Amino acid sequence: MKGPLSSLDVEARKDLVERQYNLLRETKDKFNAFIHLREFESIIDEVEGKEGPLTGFLIPVKDNIAVAGLPNTCGSRMLENYVSPYDAHVINLLKRLGGVVVGKTNMDEFAMGNSGETSYFGPTLNPWDRDRVPGGSSSGSAVAVAWDGFASLGSDTGGSVRLPAAYTHILGLKPTYGTLSRYGLISYADSLEQIGLFTRFSLDMAYLLYYLMEYDPRDMTMYSGNVRDVVRKNLKMVFEGKYSVDGLKMAYSNQLITLCEEPVQKKVFDAIDKMEGLGVKVFDVDMDFVEPSLSIYYIIAMVEASSNLARYSGENYGYRVDAGSYWESVRKTRSIGFGDEVKRRIIMGTYASSKGYEGKYYIRALKGRRWVKERLNKLLGLYDFLVLPVSPRLPPRLGEAIGPDGYIIDIFTVVPNLTGNPALTIPIGLVDGLPTGIQLIGNYFSEPDLIFLGYLMEGKIYDPYLSPRGVD
Repeated sequence: MKGPLSSLDVEARKDLVERQYNLLRETKDKFNAFIHLREFESIIDEVEGKEGPLTGFLIPVKDNIAVAGLPNTCGSRMLENYVSPYDAHVINLLKRLGGVVVGKTNMDEFAMGNSGETSYFGPTLNPWDRDRVPGGSSSGSAVAVAWDGFASLGSDTGGSVRLPAAYTHILGLKPTYGTLSRYGLISYADSLEQIGLFTRFSLDMAYLLYYLMEYDPRDMTMYSGNVRDVVRKNLKMVFEGKYSVDGLKMAYSNQLITLCEEPVQKKVFDAIDKMEGLGVKVFDVDMDFVEPSLSIYYIIAMVEASSNLARYSGENYGYRVDAGSYWESVRKTRSIGFGDEVKRRIIMGTYASSKGYEGKYYIRALKGRRWVKERLNKLLGLYDFLVLPVSPRLPPRLGEAIGPDGYIIDIFTVVPNLTGNPALTIPIGLVDGLPTGIQLIGNYFSEPDLIFLGYLMEGKIYDPYLSPRGVD
């Protein structure tokens, strides 16, 4: 299948590629959105001779997704000089489709953060206001798309795609757990995380997801079988303009929305009113599982992080401090190589899973996770999707959301990661020049419905052409 740029001659395609590259280079220079941006000459050489659905498109990739021959730092000193020897499955697909990885985007260290500030390579800045955070952990990937980019890849462990999307006025999708292969995604919390997508337009989201959800036998968490074929068929209908949904029922919680700052509340309620105007039936329901989910999530995420990051000892690869004895070298390597937030989560995760405490914390959290899943799925048996705010507040100023003080920002985003459901962030406009958004949470493999709803909202609830470049 040929891509949308296939009709252009060589010079026109080169001009378009150069324009994309210059915009992305601006995000590196102005907002520190990239840890590594390739040289234009190597990119244009790679574009030449390619033909496929994504030919001519430059795709920024979060720096915890493996791309052969490019740095794979995870935003950490620990992997500062590590270069991936192989491609993640989604990168293999991108390249096969004609797309070109333009570079690796900045991120919170090992994806641990929600502000884009814990990176060893410095904070990412919000293009709507450089004194504000763009959200994390997929901060650079979001900024690259917000600055008139086509699409980018991130990862979502507790809102790391959806929160930056809301804070930068773009779409952000966390697919159903098992939809996209995690082969080549450096682990933080395996049972929670998924590779996610950023785009400006809903049809681009459907187009990209359609091609990237190809089954990968190397990832044992991927779903196989007929459900994958059905989703792809429906996604194709979405981007071909043949999809439709009628009589949708949506649930929201007035009580939860009132936990937000007043300007955010008003925007969320306005968006719900407009959705009702589009023919969606809305119902105010009790979502008593949302607030407890935050504590459940952080216990599970920290325990998995402490296990996954045990491999970074300095013995086999990555940063190393040679301090004589083995144990002293490991101690100093991990003390200097990891940042404060990563060390905090490793320590807390080790404590919560240690002998004598696991029943009080980790096992209890696992039982709580099951309870959240049961409560959510019960609601989704009555309603087609749920609507929640993405964040209780507007983008914080730099320094305001670092560490435990900022964990509360995740209160609305962690549920889909605990349960595995898909969730899509849709921007709902600006408050005093700062973006905010809502998220739609659907049944498993309901991505076509969520994306199509996003399409219906374009021009009615949000303007996909609105860009921070106009206010820079």
